[in-house]
Amino acid sequence: MKKTLFLLLFPVALMAQPKGLADDLYEEYEPKPYIGGFSFGGSLLSALPLDIDFANGDLERTLNGEIKRVQWLRVSDERYIKEITDDWQKFLDRARYKRIELDDDDGDVHILYIRGSRTKFDEAHFLVKEESNTILITFYGDFTLSKTLHED
Repeated sequence: MKKTLFLLLFPVALMAQPKGLADDLYEEYEPKPYIGGFSFGGSLLSALPLDIDFANGDLERTLNGEIKRVQWLRVSDERYIKEITDDWQKFLDRARYKRIELDDDDGDVHILYIRGSRTKFDEAHFLVKEESNTILITFYGDFTLSKTLHED
């Protein structure tokens, strides 16, 4: 009986999406009335391929991979923005994600946290801090960033 139950549940366990480190953060904050959010994956994404090229002078970078799951949280209630933003940032720092500061022409603060190396990672967390709200967007998948020097 136990063996039959195991054989039935084993394929389901293989198909389940692995839990990311930030899932605890999403589980804690998503049900709050002053925080909006969503999460989707599986058949909605169907391993959405990703292929983005961006250039900086003679250096071109390409981000390739497949997005397997996306999560999103947003706090815009001015009574909670600072406290929640600080909590999210502390969580991501304590979880030892690699922190990458992103420049913005408007003076807004954008931080990228990744799990893995700067060129190969499986989680990317964008923390977008603006005056009127803070957004945390998380992408799970397999991502590779490559660099190419173009000499014309």
